Amino acid sequence: MSRVLVTGASGFLGRALLPALVGRGFEVHGIARSAQAAVAGVSWHAADLLTEAGRRLALSVARPTHLVHLAWEARPGRYREDPVNRLWAEASIDLLARARAGGTRRILGIGSCLEYGPQSGPCEERTSQCNPTTLYGQAKLATAEAYIAAGASWGRVFVPFGPHEPQARLIPSLIRSLRAGQEFGCSHGGQLRDFVYVDDLAQMIAAVLGSELTGAVNLASGEPRSLRSVIEHVAGLLKARHLVRFGAVAATGVDAEPILAADVRRLREVTAGLPLVGFEEGAARGLAWWIDRLPGRE
Repeated sequence: MSRVLVTGASGFLGRALLPALVGRGFEVHGIARSAQAAVAGVSWHAADLLTEAGRRLALSVARPTHLVHLAWEARPGRYREDPVNRLWAEASIDLLARARAGGTRRILGIGSCLEYGPQSGPCEERTSQCNPTTLYGQAKLATAEAYIAAGASWGRVFVPFGPHEPQARLIPSLIRSLRAGQEFGCSHGGQLRDFVYVDDLAQMIAAVLGSELTGAVNLASGEPRSLRSVIEHVAGLLKARHLVRFGAVAATGVDAEPILAADVRRLREVTAGLPLVGFEEGAARGLAWWIDRLPGRE
């Protein structure tokens, strides 16, 4: 049986990816910094991947034939310019070298759309010039170059949403405010973004891992939406559009970029025919998940 090691397995994306890999017949090993609750079909190991000892331990206990490297700093409001990005780049490249030396035959690193930087249209893996404007994007890009040079795969995630999403991100923040009967101030909302439901993203990652694709591949829906349309859709599900205040907050930096969208032709080489949830159903499922966990007005 193929054994897959998933770093960052307890995070937002990792939680969704584990069952997708179990469903594909992998023996799944998850790495987290501390002990985790049991997940069917998953063996957990505690390790700090920012240390050499942690990286060595992770690979020795799992002896993976496959590796999905998700672990990185990703806390909203912090991750884009946190100096720890440089440490994660170094650790990730070292993990790659150790995995290759240990016989891991299939490696998929997970990056970000922020590696591309400002674009005038959808990002294409082989033709779009990368000019990241954040430390996070720069560190991810440097890591991507090392992975691609080593013959590994590198997935660039666009805008995931769904259960377990950090509360400070757009959709959870919107739901929390509207459920409390509070006004939600946001930018003008004209920016185009490529939202992808987290369970769909997990299936995409699993499909790429199980394929022979190498190099960069966009992990996205391929269906860009304006932030205004996303906010209005979720607010409409809550019957609270009247509480949204567009233009109340100035968009700056990456948030002001008019478009962050993906060309997904390369991804569809390995996901054609894969049943996906999509935005509308994903938004309904995500909302139901949050409602179960957040206080609302009586």
